[in-house]
Amino acid sequence: MSAIAAAPGRIEISGKIFNPFSQAFIREPRATWQMLLRDYPIAYHRDLSMWVVNSHELCGEMLKNNVFSPNFMEWEHAPPAKADADKNDYDRTFDKSLFTVSTRDHLKLRKLTMPAFSKPVMGKIDGKIRDLVLECFDAIGDADTFDVYEAIATKLPVRSIARMVGVPTNMEGFFHDFAVGVVLATRPNLSPKERDAAVATTLPGLAFFKEQIAQRRALPHPGDDFLGSLVGASDNGESLDDYEILSIILALITAGSDTATDLHTYAMLGLLKHPEQYAKLQQRPELMENAIIELLRHGSMGKFPFFRFATQDTEFAGQQIKKGQCILINLSAAWHDPAKYPDWDRLDIERRLDGNLVFGAGAHFCIGTYLVRVQGGLMISEFMKRYPKATLVNGDGQIDYDYKHHNARRITRLMVQTNKGA
Repeated sequence: MSAIAAAPGRIEISGKIFNPFSQAFIREPRATWQMLLRDYPIAYHRDLSMWVVNSHELCGEMLKNNVFSPNFMEWEHAPPAKADADKNDYDRTFDKSLFTVSTRDHLKLRKLTMPAFSKPVMGKIDGKIRDLVLECFDAIGDADTFDVYEAIATKLPVRSIARMVGVPTNMEGFFHDFAVGVVLATRPNLSPKERDAAVATTLPGLAFFKEQIAQRRALPHPGDDFLGSLVGASDNGESLDDYEILSIILALITAGSDTATDLHTYAMLGLLKHPEQYAKLQQRPELMENAIIELLRHGSMGKFPFFRFATQDTEFAGQQIKKGQCILINLSAAWHDPAKYPDWDRLDIERRLDGNLVFGAGAHFCIGTYLVRVQGGLMISEFMKRYPKATLVNGDGQIDYDYKHHNARRITRLMVQTNKGA
């Protein structure tokens, strides 16, 4: 396959070269990633109508370059701006998000949200998530086999965030629908109709949290949990308004729910396909944090990991990118770049991961990092404790995928043999 010169100096590819929707790619993407890394470190994808950046070096540069914004409204095909009087709660929350505000307001948001991510607050969340993990495994009980996706991945991530932000147990189904809408609302690979439908599903959830915030503000002290810490945050007379608090909740959902769903399946797939690594982690649990990053790198579950939008005409890596164009930062390929990881296809939980991009880089480093790591660490630890001799059913886990998922190479079946009596 060869690139097509659409304009002097511009490299183009098509779906014949890179089709993230194809079932063959979803099942086994590594050959495609290596081809992209070797032949097309950056190229314009004419079928996706976006640039695709693949190499680890270029992905890192773009994440740190302020010319390329995560603000969906910078996109050339973004919905028209609304008058203030026509904006709904989602629009007003989006206007205050970490991805859209000015550099000064971004720093303000980061600074004022620090108390909500402090060790005391996170310690309480750790306890709540631990209970959820135990509930999941207690429900599995003494089963000979079970499906990691159905028993764990569909239950832990959204429920963990719900607990973190104070959603009652009897409203977790409601929160799940809200979270799905939040994740979908700014995906450039969806149609305008699909995005509008996603935005509509967020409005009841936003109304719920506005009411919770109002109740906290009416108290003598808003509380020392996550939501209370956001409501009570203050620095030099500055505090967070309702929509800024809502924007943090939405950022947390975006970062910590969809990705974490795939973490659970890909982590267990990686460990059980590499029993020597599974045994090593059992023997050396202090490697857990490094192991989670390596499992995310090795699994690389995303079809469309990160998007950026050019805020001006610019040259990047020899290519002329126009203002408003969308750029796919293809981290799934970058994590397998031989220039960064010569043994890219080997799972090594002791790997030195200096300079990795697993949680992004630059000013928009993932806000949900702690939650993802805690969830993953607690789940894997409990799995190892209960099923130290676990294997994949039939050697492959009878794996299946959701081939229509908007973003992930989502595993929807991963069957595990517990071997509890072995």
